[in-house]
Amino acid sequence: MSIRNKGTKFLADFMHEGTRYRRSFPTDAEAREWEASLRKRLTLGQPTGDLLHGNKASGMTLRELLDATYQAEWRETKNERHQLINMRQLENYYGHDLPVTAITTEEVDGFIRSLEKRQLSPATINSRLSTLSKAMGFGEDRGYITNRPKIRRMKVGNNARMRFLTEEEEVDILDVLDGDGRTEFAAFFIWSLDTGMRPIESRHIPHSAIRWDKEMGCHLVDLRRTKNSYPRTIPLTDRAYAAFMELTADGEPMPLAKFTESNIRSNWKFVREALNDTDPSFVFYLTRHTCASRLVQRKVELYVVKEFLGHKTFEMTMRYAKLSPHNMLDAKTALEHRH
Repeated sequence: MSIRNKGTKFLADFMHEGTRYRRSFPTDAEAREWEASLRKRLTLGQPTGDLLHGNKASGMTLRELLDATYQAEWRETKNERHQLINMRQLENYYGHDLPVTAITTEEVDGFIRSLEKRQLSPATINSRLSTLSKAMGFGEDRGYITNRPKIRRMKVGNNARMRFLTEEEEVDILDVLDGDGRTEFAAFFIWSLDTGMRPIESRHIPHSAIRWDKEMGCHLVDLRRTKNSYPRTIPLTDRAYAAFMELTADGEPMPLAKFTESNIRSNWKFVREALNDTDPSFVFYLTRHTCASRLVQRKVELYVVKEFLGHKTFEMTMRYAKLSPHNMLDAKTALEHRH
């Protein structure tokens, strides 16, 4: 038996042929009876619908549903940490003891409004909703939910979070970082600006990934561990290479691993306060947007920008196309050209 006390209830929790079964009961005896009956039916291949579904829908809490979905769908996956964050956000809003049947379409709309008030981007809001939708679908498939709420998604247009850093802002940021002795983070900021890498990609770059290419006449970095599992190799600017070498002084095999989410959040909070910038879109990830924007504005072809940034789809790169109006003039010039 796998019965344990959980607050004022008793939780039956066991695995059978790779599938996890769990349910809470008011008494230890009820939990043991349910587990014994379910194990027997599973072993004999008998119907289990009444035991699994029964009145479960009326008693399952949001936390129980999220936990069950996590165990079946997200545990030990690349998306695990991201889903755990979203799960915590859902519990913070709804409360972990809320019955899942109480999450109606109207309640979902309320959740969306709360995220909008926090000025989160449409993409971030959709990420939270995707976690909720997956959990609801998981519960519906197993009979925990009989009336699944309708979950609308936010429209993510080409104008989503299109702010980027100007060269003047870059100078200001480096000044306040250097002035406070945050030279390591200043180097990481430069590295991120000139490579456009996602922080999680930078953290997994070993010293051995940096190499000199004789034909290109510059240093390259080989990215093998990326967000979308799409390896790429990009050339480094002189200052990006200098920044990386500055951060290797302590001999760490992964010199950028120190720039964790909490490290970045803490340093960027200092930058925001030092510059008195309250714009919600003023986030560290602007380094990636800025890199893409500068490439486009300096007439780098869009397919090259796509490969440099490691965008999975061309549509992601096209968000920056409007930043380069000269492309239209280039098209006109090409059509007027005569051999």
